Amino acid sequence: MKDLGRNLGADVVPCFYRLVKAEGIGDIVTEIKSNAKYYIIIIKPEFRCSTKDMYSKIDNDINIEQKNNNKEMERALENNNIKEIAKNLYNVFEEVIEQKENLNTIKQELIQNGAEQALLTGSGSCIFGIFENRKKAKYAYKNLKEKYETYICTSFNKRKGK
Repeated sequence: MKDLGRNLGADVVPCFYRLVKAEGIGDIVTEIKSNAKYYIIIIKPEFRCSTKDMYSKIDNDINIEQKNNNKEMERALENNNIKEIAKNLYNVFEEVIEQKENLNTIKQELIQNGAEQALLTGSGSCIFGIFENRKKAKYAYKNLKEKYETYICTSFNKRKGK
């Protein structure tokens, strides 16, 4: 399955796992053991980001310094510590996005509605907020769904079936 997934695309192999650290082009995966329970609100804004353009901007900007907090994030995940997970979230694409003002507005709205942290997803354009419990996530969803295309989801613990 991994060989087939690798041939389909760089981000396919990590999808075979619940939680991984992906390296290389996404084909070198290390599973991370975690029972962290959290909720995510995803907002699809009206603006779009071209993946090709976003990667080109990253490649061409010599001033971008990527954060390397992998060890801290792994430790937070292994300890099921949502606040530490949120504290260590980072996305380098936020450095080059043209719609920075719109992005920051939505991030602030998620945080004001109870998110521990909010971030751009991948190369964009969706924005997500991470919540430590269902009550806070539902509150945010209720407040934001009329303004934005909004989705709510949760982590899944396959060992406990929850």
